[in-house]
Amino acid sequence: MKKTKHLGRWLGVGLFVVLVVIVAFTYWHPGTRTVQTTKPTTNRRSTVRLVALGDSLTEGVGDQQKKGGYTERIATKIRQTDHVKVIMHNYGLAGDRSDQIEKRLVNSDKMQHQVTQAQAITLTVGGNDLLQTLTQNVTINQQSQLNQQLTQAEKTYAKKLTSLLATVRRYNPRAPIYLFTIYNPIYVYFANLTQITDAVDNWNAKTKQTVRLQRRLYVVDINRDLSVGQFKSVTQQARLKRAAQKSNDGELSLASFQKQILASDSSKELNDYLSPADHFHPNAKGYRLMTQKLFAKMQAHQQWLRK
Repeated sequence: MKKTKHLGRWLGVGLFVVLVVIVAFTYWHPGTRTVQTTKPTTNRRSTVRLVALGDSLTEGVGDQQKKGGYTERIATKIRQTDHVKVIMHNYGLAGDRSDQIEKRLVNSDKMQHQVTQAQAITLTVGGNDLLQTLTQNVTINQQSQLNQQLTQAEKTYAKKLTSLLATVRRYNPRAPIYLFTIYNPIYVYFANLTQITDAVDNWNAKTKQTVRLQRRLYVVDINRDLSVGQFKSVTQQARLKRAAQKSNDGELSLASFQKQILASDSSKELNDYLSPADHFHPNAKGYRLMTQKLFAKMQAHQQWLRK
């Protein structure tokens, strides 16, 4: 009886060992094992061409580090992150309005060729269009009259922006377009001057409404970040408005703008993201912020990286 029990026990152990050997052989045998491999990224580009169209923000005015504003920085960021060669063509020109950017593109075979070849297109536009309207109406103190002028200007700008984008698409219907909003460069001096803040906000809203049906177009919103600079908290905002109330009468006039801005130290700017040279354009920190915003949007929509 004991011999039978021992025999059964040894048979059970032997059977277990055999099963382990069979399983091990099946797993490790190269003919039966499934090998996990990394799928090659054959549809990924090794070189991408970027074209930057626009005004002074694309040209890089105010960048004391002379790195081409956001354009060279975004090229460097993409190279370091996505490990591809980046060819950047910068066609920014300070002072250009939307119709002038379009005119340059229509009249330049070189620009047309580069736009056609681009895998991604960036665009800064609208700031000079709004500035022209404000300059022409800067002495208007009646809010209703100013609103009427701005509303008409927004409609005109929407038509010009639509025309500009149609021209870009004529040369390149495929590449994603990354369109920057505009911002209020004098906010930290005139935080209580709602006319300018509202004008910028409404201009951006009209821009977003105009492009909402555009395929492969993505808005890069820099308005609040560059407008308020480092003064982001509610407490800081309240202090800015109290300071602005004390230093100006809140009227929309060219004289009040000049008095406040020119009275500040020319080597210092209240907004940490803007250039002290003109109190208007981004400095290196401001352009780094623009680059971060653009990069995040480009990473979220990476058609430009695929073949």
